[in-house]
Amino acid sequence: MDLRAVLVDDEQLARDELGFLLGRIGGVEVIGQAGNGVEALTTIDRLQPDVVFLDVQMPGLTGFEV
Repeated sequence: MDLRAVLVDDEQLARDELGFLLGRIGGVEVIGQAGNGVEALTTIDRLQPDVVFLDVQMPGLTGFEV
């Protein structure tokens, strides 16, 4: 059973790269992405992932605040 993951970063390129790398190692299914902290809270609540990869520095809510 794969880990269900959400990727959160304000830079689309960073989310794309991390998603690509996770796809190559297997065992992780990216089920959602968010581009800021507020969007992250909604996405996490809605999708209930096993793991969340959070950027630390984002405009608005930081990864620590999320």
